[in-house]
Amino acid sequence: MNDAFIPAPAPATARAVRGVLSMLAVLMCALALGAVVGLVSLLVDIRACWLMLIGVPLLAWVLRASGSLRGRFAPVAAAAAALLASAYAECLDAIARVAAVTGASFAESWHLGGAALMFQITELGLSPFNLLIYAAAALLAAWMARTRNPELR
Repeated sequence: MNDAFIPAPAPATARAVRGVLSMLAVLMCALALGAVVGLVSLLVDIRACWLMLIGVPLLAWVLRASGSLRGRFAPVAAAAAALLASAYAECLDAIARVAAVTGASFAESWHLGGAALMFQITELGLSPFNLLIYAAAALLAAWMARTRNPELR
């Protein structure tokens, strides 16, 4: 046997850098999905939770295809990304509601109330049914991200 073709295991620093970059990709894709869903939900006047059911499988597919969801923690990372995107979409909706009530621009309404007001308005706008839909979207993302190939673990 020729051992020259067997890849050596990656050093710990390379694995750590790969993990950090993967989590950064998961974070950025989740925030991008939250922004898109928030904007589209405002434009077409549909609750963000319904659009998230469409966007989360796309998010899981993109992250899995890019290699950001690998290993045994991939379902957890996918579910966290789905929940982060959902929270971001709801927070953007809350800022838009503050802007509509006050007549201020989007940026001004963020500065008027700050994070505490945004979170309070987001809590008021959420219903238990919305939370169930977001949980279902997170479970769907976790199911799509599970590893089928044992070589990727």
